Amino acid sequence: MEIKTSDLYCIITPLSPMLDKREAVRIVQEFDNSKIIGLDMTFVKDCTIDFFEEIALKAEKSFVGLFNISSDIFTIFNIMELDKRLNLFVSEMDFKQNKHRILNRKLCLV
Repeated sequence: MEIKTSDLYCIITPLSPMLDKREAVRIVQEFDNSKIIGLDMTFVKDCTIDFFEEIALKAEKSFVGLFNISSDIFTIFNIMELDKRLNLFVSEMDFKQNKHRILNRKLCLV
């Protein structure tokens, strides 16, 4: 796990391709509540339900943003409607500027 901190942000990059409960607990332990938390999901290829639950619980208490998400994991976020509780971004720059948040609005034409 790689951690980059600045005066405003704490960006955590998990280096494991599979995130399970153990990895999620390690990541949540590294969260600094005084900073804005960002998870760089560049190397992550698969996640378990435990990871999604841990991150969703932590996101209720502080600002957590995820970026560089693979399409498979992004699909799971949309199906589980976690995109409504977590802040999903395309890149680190969008995360830092808090712009261009990815939302699934589920619009339909009538």
